[in-house]
Amino acid sequence: MADPNTQVHGLVQLGMTRYEAKAYLTLIQRESYAASELANEAGIPRQRIYDVLNSLVSRGLARDWPGPVTRYAATDPEAAVERLLAVQRQALAGLESHSTDLASQLRDTWSAGRQETAPLDYVEVLRDPGMVGARFRDLQREAERSLLTFSKSPYAMPNNPLGLEATRRIVQAGGDVRCIYEPSILDDPEVVAEILEFIKAGEGARVAEEVPMKLCLADGHRALFSLTDPIAGALTSTNILVEHTALTSSLQCAFEAIWAIGEPFEAALERRTRSSA
Repeated sequence: MADPNTQVHGLVQLGMTRYEAKAYLTLIQRESYAASELANEAGIPRQRIYDVLNSLVSRGLARDWPGPVTRYAATDPEAAVERLLAVQRQALAGLESHSTDLASQLRDTWSAGRQETAPLDYVEVLRDPGMVGARFRDLQREAERSLLTFSKSPYAMPNNPLGLEATRRIVQAGGDVRCIYEPSILDDPEVVAEILEFIKAGEGARVAEEVPMKLCLADGHRALFSLTDPIAGALTSTNILVEHTALTSSLQCAFEAIWAIGEPFEAALERRTRSSA
C-alpha cells in the first residue's frame, strides 16, 4: 500500500499545495464528499476547505455537484496528473525561453566586461595544491610551440602521461620541449625511467647543479612558477601563474643561461652510474 505522505509529496511536486494534495487524496477514496465531511476526513481547517475545493475545481482536478448540499468528487487520477504535468511543461517552456533570453543578455554584459581589465588580472596566486596541478596540466594541454621547464623537488606529478603526450605533439609540430633537472633526480630509478621516455618523445633534457625554482614556460607568454618561502624553506611556497610577456621573456633568458651550462641528461646519468658502481 502506498505511503500517503509520499503521495502528498508527489502531488506537491506537480504543483498542488499540501492542503490540495490531502483533499484530492481523500476525494479519491469514495464517490463524493460534502465540504464539511472532506474537511474532517482530510484534516483541513474548515475555514480553508472551500478555498481548497474551489482551486481543485477550477483546475479540473475535481468537480462539484450542486444541490441542497454541494458535493465534490475527484477527477480521474490519470487525467488529473496529466493536467498537472501540462501546467509544469508550460511553465518549463516559458522558463526555458526566458532563460535563453537572459543568458544572451548576460553574455553581452560578460563579453563587454572582458574588455575591462583590473590591476594584476594577469597574475593568479594558487594556494591549493590541487589547483597548481590543474594549472600545470592546462599549460601542457594548451601549449602549441614550446614548453620549457625547471624540474625541482618535491615533484608534484611523478607520473605525467599528459606531459608525454604534449611533448610528442609539440615536437612533431616542430616545436621546442626542454627540461632542466636537478642532480638529485638521478637517484630515483622510477623517475629516471620516465625522463628517458620523455627524451625518446623528443624532450631535450639537461642536469644543472643549481635549479633555482620550479618553473613551466608555455609558448613564451605563460609561466607557472613556485617561490619557496625564504624563512620556512621548502615547507612553504607560493605558486603563481602569470601571463605577461616581459616577465616570461626574462624567465626564458634565465632558462637559456642555465641550459647553456647544464650537462646532457644521458651523460649525467652515465657519470652517476659509473660513480655508484
